[in-house]
Amino acid sequence: MIFNYKIADIVFSADIIYKSTYERMKDYLAPEGEKPEFGFKITDADIAEERRLSPYDFPDNVYEHTAVYRKYIYEIMEKYDAFFFHCSAIAVDGEAIMFTARSGTGKSTHRNLWMKNFGDRVTVINDDKPVIRRIDGKFYVYGTPWQGKEGLGCNIRVPAKALCFLSRAEENSIGPIDTISVVAKLMNQTVRPSDPWLMSNLLDLLDGFVRQVDCYDLRVNMNDDAAIVAYNGIKGK
Repeated sequence: MIFNYKIADIVFSADIIYKSTYERMKDYLAPEGEKPEFGFKITDADIAEERRLSPYDFPDNVYEHTAVYRKYIYEIMEKYDAFFFHCSAIAVDGEAIMFTARSGTGKSTHRNLWMKNFGDRVTVINDDKPVIRRIDGKFYVYGTPWQGKEGLGCNIRVPAKALCFLSRAEENSIGPIDTISVVAKLMNQTVRPSDPWLMSNLLDLLDGFVRQVDCYDLRVNMNDDAAIVAYNGIKGK
C-alpha cells in the first residue's frame, strides 16, 4: 500500500504493509495533488532489523511504524535541515516549549501541570518525537505521528521558544543553562547518524538551535505551581 504523507511540511511516499501503520499516520496524509519529494518501501528485512534493535517483543506492525520513522528521519536530516528530538513539546500562546529528561523523570506529569494551569492556551504538539526544522534561519517545532505511549500530538508547526532540561527537586526553580553543554545533552536525545557528513550537519544544526532558542535548567517537585514557576521564568516575569 503506497500513501503520500506530509510531515514537517515535507511530502514523501511510503509503501507500507500493515493497515495499522496507515491508521497511525492518517492525520498526516498529504493533500491531494501534492507530489512526494522522496519515497521508500518497508520490507520484511526492515521490520526484522527494528525487532533486532528493540529490547521489547512487539508485533511486526509496531516495528513497521518505527521503520517508517527511521527511513524518514535519515532523509530529512540529509536534505531539510531537520532533526528529531526526544521530548514533550507544547505550544503556549503560539510558541513552542520543549521538555526533555531521562525516562521516568516526569515529562508527562509536568506537561499535564501546564494543561491544568493554562487550559486552552496549551496545545500538545508532540509528546515524544517532534521534528525540529530550520527554515530561513528560524527554528520550528512540528507534530509527527510518533507520539509516545499516550498518543498525544497534532499536525501543526509552531515557532520554537524554549527548551527545558527537566529534573526533580524539592523546590521549583528555573535558570539559564550554558549553551556549550546543551549541544552534548541534545546529542543524547536525538538520532545520531554514523555518516560523518550527516553528523557534521547535525552538529551545525544543533549549535544554531541552542543559540536561537532559550535553554533552561528546570527543577521541579511536580506540585501545581511547578508550571507557574517555569512559565514565569521562560517569559521573564
